Amino acid sequence: MARFFLSYRVSNRDDARLFQQALVERGHEVAWDVDAIQVGTGWRDALMQSLASADAVVVLLTPESMQSPMVISEVGAARAFATTERNIALLPVLIGLQGIPNFIQDLFVLQADLAAQTEVERIANEIDKAVEAHLSSVSAVNAATAGPRIFISHRHDDAEVAGALTRLLQAAFDLSPRDIRCTSVQPYRLPFGKNTGERLRDEIRGADVVLGILAPNTAESSYVMFELGAAWGQRIYTCPLLSRKAGFEHIPGPIFDLTPAKQWIPVDCHQLISDLASELELTRRMGNEGEVSDGVQALVRASE
Repeated sequence: MARFFLSYRVSNRDDARLFQQALVERGHEVAWDVDAIQVGTGWRDALMQSLASADAVVVLLTPESMQSPMVISEVGAARAFATTERNIALLPVLIGLQGIPNFIQDLFVLQADLAAQTEVERIANEIDKAVEAHLSSVSAVNAATAGPRIFISHRHDDAEVAGALTRLLQAAFDLSPRDIRCTSVQPYRLPFGKNTGERLRDEIRGADVVLGILAPNTAESSYVMFELGAAWGQRIYTCPLLSRKAGFEHIPGPIFDLTPAKQWIPVDCHQLISDLASELELTRRMGNEGEVSDGVQALVRASE
């Protein structure tokens, strides 16, 4: 199912209603001014908010709507949103126009002859196929560019602890290497040629959790302090993980009130796995309890 915004001129409302009904019958949600505007609201703001939340904009371009500044501005807004992370599709339907307007000549357009009784159904089917292809493309791009879900912040002096933690996570959960960022452990390191600071900042922003490995000397690392501060500032789920007998006094200021896990205590390691499964809705790997137990013991040894 997709969410559509239907753009049209008021004089074409009867035609708009036909398209709205046809798309709803195909399981889609369709917003138009009848739904978007409520008494007491600013109608321009309401329409723009409705457009901005759509997956695709269907615009009915008729000789009348070509004279409507509002319809043209909605086309412009849809084109602008298409270049942002919203990635909204614009699907123009030409009704009664002899040529394609110059401001959409680079787009795939649908020509409709509403004199034919089956024309609305045909166009609705074409829109249905087009939006399905668009959403599939967006999903593929998002999957290919998605950052890591789990970000492990640590000093490189604690690479052994970080390595034991990543192996435990892989044993416990169904994760791919790109789901974890750990800059000192292969295959979770940053790719060569990337701006480290910018890449880490962006990945922290998109992470589901930041796991901060804290040892007595961690405060000497400006990168770890930066990473934990960024996570705290963006309200990202953050877990302090104490290693090498670090205490509460080694938890940096921004996150000092967060409950830490002591990685040299097996029960804390097991609880960490349970908490991550619950908070992140991670899929547990089945039938490998022995591997998880071995992973916990390895993490305990590395953290002592």
